Amino acid sequence: MAKPESEKAPPKKKGEPKPKLTDAERHKRFVDMAREVEADESTEAFDKAFEKAVTPHPHTEGDC
Repeated sequence: MAKPESEKAPPKKKGEPKPKLTDAERHKRFVDMAREVEADESTEAFDKAFEKAVTPHPHTEGDC
């Protein structure tokens, strides 16, 4: 059920827009995040993860 008009949150005020990142800053943030999540650049790791995602699993009785 919808809230009455008096209980609705006030509209959010727009603040100052964030400054655009430079390519160097964007790259640094990307690399830092990749390190944080322990990303792997090897094709073997990608292939293994991809196979897990796309390989159909056999259905058992009662599935679907």
